[in-house]
Amino acid sequence: MTAFITQTLGSYIAEEALARAPRDVIDKAKLCLLDSLGCLFGGHQLPIAGMLEVLRADGEVVAPSSGTPVSGCAAPAAAAFVKATLINALDFDDIYEKGHPGATVIAAALSVAEHTKCSGTELLEAVITGYEVSCRVGISLAHIQPRKAIHGHGTWQIFGAAAAAAKLMRLDAGRAAHAIAIAAANAPVASVMKTVYGDTPSMAKNNFGMAAQMGVLAARLAAADYEGPLDVFEGETGFWRMAGADECRFDRLTSGLGGAYEIFRVGFKPFSCCRLIQSSVQASRDVVRMASIDPAECLHAKLVVTAPPIVCEPPFSEARPRHMWAAQFSAPHAVAMAVFGVEPGPDWFVDDWLNDEITGRFQDSIELRPHTIHASPQSVHAASAYLQLRDGQSFERHVDVAEGEASNPMQKSALEAKFLRLASPVVGDSGACQTIDNVYSLDKAGSLRPLLRLLVSGYRQIPAC
Repeated sequence: MTAFITQTLGSYIAEEALARAPRDVIDKAKLCLLDSLGCLFGGHQLPIAGMLEVLRADGEVVAPSSGTPVSGCAAPAAAAFVKATLINALDFDDIYEKGHPGATVIAAALSVAEHTKCSGTELLEAVITGYEVSCRVGISLAHIQPRKAIHGHGTWQIFGAAAAAAKLMRLDAGRAAHAIAIAAANAPVASVMKTVYGDTPSMAKNNFGMAAQMGVLAARLAAADYEGPLDVFEGETGFWRMAGADECRFDRLTSGLGGAYEIFRVGFKPFSCCRLIQSSVQASRDVVRMASIDPAECLHAKLVVTAPPIVCEPPFSEARPRHMWAAQFSAPHAVAMAVFGVEPGPDWFVDDWLNDEITGRFQDSIELRPHTIHASPQSVHAASAYLQLRDGQSFERHVDVAEGEASNPMQKSALEAKFLRLASPVVGDSGACQTIDNVYSLDKAGSLRPLLRLLVSGYRQIPAC
C-alpha cells in the first residue's frame, strides 16, 4: 500500500539526522538560525513586544512539585506565538520562493527546546527538518492565475513549526505523521490578501504567530495519541484546496526528500521591507550614491523607479505611510530610508522618520513605473532606478536579482553585521558576539543552556526556562 504524504513526511521527520546531512546544509541552518535570532532581538525593540507580554503571563508554566508558576517561563505554544510574531515584526526575516519559513520554524524550535533537554545537534536537526517540510508544502501549492485571490504564508508555514516541534519531541514516524495531519486540519486561514495587500496593512500580517503556536500544539497533541486525517494532502479535497491553491504539485512535496535540501534556496534580507521591493530599494540607494548627492538638499529633478507592476499599486505605492505596518510595504518609504542612510531595522519605523517632512517630500518625488518586460523566474522582482539632477546629469542603475536572494547571497560578514546591529541594543556587544559563537558551535554543544542563557540576558520578554 502506498504511504500517504503525511506518512512520508513523518518518516522523514523521524529519520533526519545531522550525521547524514551535508556539511553545507548544516552551515546554512546555522545562518538561518542566526538571522532569525537577530530579527527576534530587533522585534523586542518594538512596542508590539510589550503587547505580547500578556501571552507570557497567561501561559506561565507551573512547577510540578510546588504547583506555583515558574517566573518568566511560558508554555511552548504561547512562547512560539510570541517569537514568530516578533521575528516577522520588522519584515526583515528570511525569504524563500514564497513566505518567510524561519519565523515559524525557528520560533517553534526555540520554544520547544526551552522545555526539552536537547543538544545543539538536536536543535539543528529540528531547524533543517522544519525548513524542509515547510518549504516543500509551500512550493507544492500552485496558482494558475497571475494574481492570487487567496493567499496565506502562515497557512502552510504551520508545517515547519509542527515538524521542528515533532523532531525535538522525538516523535516516531507514526506520531510525526499525525502531527502534520493535525497541523493541516488546524492551519490558519489564508488571510494575507486582507492583512498585507488590503487597504490597511496591519500587525496581523502573515499570521505566523498562530501558525507557530498551532504547529507546536499539533506535535504535542500527536505525542498524546491525538490523531489527524493522514490523507489530508491527497485528492481533490486535499490541503491545497483548503489553502486556496489552484492545484497541488504533489511531486514537489516528496521528491528528493532528505537528499535535495530546500534550505539552500532560502535568502536573507538586507533591508527591513517586503521582498517585492528589495530590488527597487537597492537600485535607488545605488543610483543616489552614484550621483554623490545629499538627498536632503533636493538636487534631483526626478527619481523614476521601474519595478514589477504590483509594486506600483497600493499598498506598495503608498508614500508617507502612517505606521510601521504600512511602512514595511511602502516602496517610497523604504527607498527614502535607504537613500538617507538610515540603518535597516527598528529605526526605519520610529515616529521621527515616519513623520519627517524632508524624507516625506523625497517620497512624494518618487515616480513608480511598472516594467513591461516579462521577468524570468530568476529575476521576477527586478527593478531599475533613473535619477535626473537639476543640472541635467542623469544616472541609472538596474538590479536584476537583489542582494540577499539565494541566487545572489548576502556575504556571511554582512549577515553577521546585520545580527550585531539588531542584537547589540538588547544584549550588548559582548552578548551579541557570544550568541554568534554559540550558534556556530551548536553541532558540538551537548547542551543549549549557554545559548538560551544569552537569549534571556538583558531583557525579560523572551520566555525561557
